[in-house]
Amino acid sequence: MKKTFVFAALCAAAIAVSCNKNVIDEPVVNNNGKMTLTCVIDPGTKLGIDNAGKTTWEVGDEILIHGEYTKEGYCTTVALAADNISADGKTATFTIDGVTPYDRTSSGYKSNLYAAFPASAVVMENHCYWNTRFTETNHPLMAGCNNGNTIIFRNLCGVISFRVSGSFDSYTLTGNSDEVVGYSPYQTRIRCKDDESISFDKVRDGDDFTSVSTKKVSGSLVADGNTDNFIFLPTGTNFAAGFTINFYDGEDLVKVAKTSTAVNVGRSELLVLGDITSKLENYVAPTSSDHKSAITGATDITSGNTANCYIVNSPGAYKFPAVKGNSATEAGNVFGVELLWETCNTGDDLSVNDVIAAVDFEDNWIYFKTPDVLRPGNALIAAKNAQDNIIWSWHIWVPATPVGVGGENFMDRNLGALSAPVVGPIDATTFGLVYQWGRKDPFPGPASAESSSPAKVAGTAISVVHDDTTPQGSLALATLNPTVLYNANNIDWSSSENNSLWKDGDAKTMYDPCPAGYRVPIAESSPIVFAADIAQSAGWLKDETNLLFTVGSDPALVFPLGGYIDDYSASFSFSKIGVRVAIWAADAASGSKGSVLDVRFDKGTQGLSSTAKSRAAYVRCQVDK
Repeated sequence: MKKTFVFAALCAAAIAVSCNKNVIDEPVVNNNGKMTLTCVIDPGTKLGIDNAGKTTWEVGDEILIHGEYTKEGYCTTVALAADNISADGKTATFTIDGVTPYDRTSSGYKSNLYAAFPASAVVMENHCYWNTRFTETNHPLMAGCNNGNTIIFRNLCGVISFRVSGSFDSYTLTGNSDEVVGYSPYQTRIRCKDDESISFDKVRDGDDFTSVSTKKVSGSLVADGNTDNFIFLPTGTNFAAGFTINFYDGEDLVKVAKTSTAVNVGRSELLVLGDITSKLENYVAPTSSDHKSAITGATDITSGNTANCYIVNSPGAYKFPAVKGNSATEAGNVFGVELLWETCNTGDDLSVNDVIAAVDFEDNWIYFKTPDVLRPGNALIAAKNAQDNIIWSWHIWVPATPVGVGGENFMDRNLGALSAPVVGPIDATTFGLVYQWGRKDPFPGPASAESSSPAKVAGTAISVVHDDTTPQGSLALATLNPTVLYNANNIDWSSSENNSLWKDGDAKTMYDPCPAGYRVPIAESSPIVFAADIAQSAGWLKDETNLLFTVGSDPALVFPLGGYIDDYSASFSFSKIGVRVAIWAADAASGSKGSVLDVRFDKGTQGLSSTAKSRAAYVRCQVDK
């Protein structure tokens, strides 16, 4: 029988924080434009107990200060030196230059400077008004607003602390009832209002970003039995049936600690577990045959033809074998399955299970079912091994209209588009998904024809690993991390060159992302579309009014100008929507380049070209003859 252990929470009474309008002053700005600020770690926070979490400033700590975002240099990062910090470490005083306070008195706010710690965890895109945006929640996050020249920092997360001994170097934490345990990004507002209160909001979905929740938090740890390890959780994390901590030695899951006790880890609350070494259990891998799918009456969606993408045209329950693409090679023994993300291809909000209602597995088959009423969109389902690592993943495509075939045996739409584009104003449902050359897994397309933001997703956030000069990915990493875009300037996404990922001779490969019966087109076999100068091809028509072009006739192929994700972009955002588009061919142009239909209305060039494999572009599948 599995053992459980009960945690005791160290909780203090909640402390109400307010500001008195009679003592809220404008920050004093010196004649030379400089301001001297004092940053205080709120002495009333519960994390001041037992020196847990962030309680004192230290040399090298970096604090971000920001003000009026319309002014040049609206923010600055200060690295604390020894002479900035008080003897007890509770305050830090320094001088900044060039940051203009943000006057929001017309909207009822007295505060006009905002601050965040650690600065390294802040997402610096657009501006910081709402008010600080962090990359994720598993950090000792603090934020604050000013009272005159004083900024009081408040903790943003609850904390679990533990000590442990053993041969492991990292952990994952999950709730036993599938609770949300993190966000990426995580956005906060702390402002002093006219009604004398401090307003605190945890997450706001804005027009320019989507906050995606996660049900697993991970991190490195020190397993010497003496060092306190901290797990930081977003405001108000409730574990209805306790939680589980898995301990890893490299990629191997070796030990497990589990509690069944309900607990809430509120903001600034500390849950002290102490030394849990004696509570650890050896991890025993389950047998895949032990698990039976809860999804019944499933139909084999493959009809004997497997792929990396399956199209769903009607609601129901479906299954497919866990094999690699259109090959007969098993992905491995399946011990778990996860719905990684869903999107409806627009900026509209959606929730987990809007597109795919449930996923499960049995005997190395992947099961899924849709809602009773289909919601058009796309989803990515992953199979996992006994160590909880992804071994393969599959794209489920739920179009709004049936996928058809147009001229030259091409699909009537890009891979992942919800509807076929027609001659008329373009919209996001016709763009489709984007791919790095040679990868089997898609990434969401643009949210609209007017925005560089990606379509909203529910589930695991898409992340970008970027290096200016060195490829950061590999085939193994791409399989293990299908939600990570590996990006590098003008080169390959993979550190190991492979020019046969989408075309082995003339054959379709296991990494081809198209559904059964289709393939990524070979450029030389499709001269009408992949011409050296498509503008000279028969039937080419440029439509600058509707931001699209057509090729051929009877019927013509319609291509919206959906932009692409630049290979030099360190963020997941689109470039050149409405003026350019890039569409991959299966051919490799050179070691670090892929062949691409590159249409540039703004530069006046249209035709077959080459671009870095790490760019994310569209795929227009062709019938696999």
